[in-house]
Amino acid sequence: MNKNVLSLMLAAAMVVSMTACGAEEPSAPPAANDPQPPVEQEIKGSTEAVTVDGMQLGMGLAMENEALSTMDEDPDREIDRAVEPIRPVVWTKLDGTPLTTDFYYYRSTLDPTLQQAYDLLRAGILEGKQSIDMKVPVDKAMIFDLYKMVIFDSPDLFWAETNGMRYYYNNKNIVTSVQPGYNDLAADIPGNTAKLEAAVAEALADMWSLPTQVEKAKYAHDYLTHHINYTYDAKYNQTAYSAIVNGQSVCAGYAHAFQYMMQQMGIPCAYVLGYVQGYFHAWNLVQLDGEYYAMDVTWDDPLGATPDAYYYDYFNLTEQAMSVDHVRAVVSEPLPAAEGTLCSYQNAFGGNAKGTDFAAIVGVMPEKNQGGGEAAENPYLG
Repeated sequence: MNKNVLSLMLAAAMVVSMTACGAEEPSAPPAANDPQPPVEQEIKGSTEAVTVDGMQLGMGLAMENEALSTMDEDPDREIDRAVEPIRPVVWTKLDGTPLTTDFYYYRSTLDPTLQQAYDLLRAGILEGKQSIDMKVPVDKAMIFDLYKMVIFDSPDLFWAETNGMRYYYNNKNIVTSVQPGYNDLAADIPGNTAKLEAAVAEALADMWSLPTQVEKAKYAHDYLTHHINYTYDAKYNQTAYSAIVNGQSVCAGYAHAFQYMMQQMGIPCAYVLGYVQGYFHAWNLVQLDGEYYAMDVTWDDPLGATPDAYYYDYFNLTEQAMSVDHVRAVVSEPLPAAEGTLCSYQNAFGGNAKGTDFAAIVGVMPEKNQGGGEAAENPYLG
């Protein structure tokens, strides 16, 4: 499955030691790149697998192109604008330290008004609200993309999915309320969150003990390809829960699970929506030591591969190498470009490292720190 372009890229890269890709604190994401024109291509909803270089590789991303929409029963209804700051609800990494809002990559591409709406949606979903009253004006043409951005940024919201989302709007096309699309894990959010945390606890403790960010990324990559069975019809397969708790998923579950593990390590990581051969697909963008890399854990776990077979064809690639067969969807185009090389598989591991020996790594959970997020400025205050 090695591609010629990847081989040329790796041959040209500077060979460096592991310490060149060390464990410095990640920097904040740079300003969003200007979006590129979308590729004119029919995008199909999902497919079980595609064949690349003779290998069967998993797909299976369910993605609605539109949400359900209904005119508000009171077409003249005006939204009740927020009069207090809308606080962004941030997740915490493994030691309890809150992630900064820079970790929410899609949020960072929005203007201040839409960031307020994003924060409102995320807070409502975290509470499991069946209906979220909008207190920030959002045109109905933008609301589904905004909702997707919340889901893409939040592997911790495993009970919320893009399918089934509905919104209501007034005669000015301003959204008045949103009904999130929930799966049945929403019936017990605390209990199911505890199951997710328990299922991955040992792996996270081991990862925490590793000295460099690239080693942590490799551990997560190997752990997921070792423990997940690619299963097209797996339950909750658009979520990290399906991959980590049930060990069965498709590309969306793999990508959210990798994102979940990276965020727990305090390593910035984004979920990327795109397509391959005309079908939707999902992979990751990860920042290691200040450089960005593309990562497709799903495609490093070919269909039919045994758990002890490890592949690194899609580990820490540049955008140029990944674009041979992966194209970003419009919503993901503003994310930073993957241009890093020091933490490539070739440079960081010499191109011949074996799969992780999980039994040889013994880590300890860090002590929890307490902390909270900062309130975002509300342009509608007062």
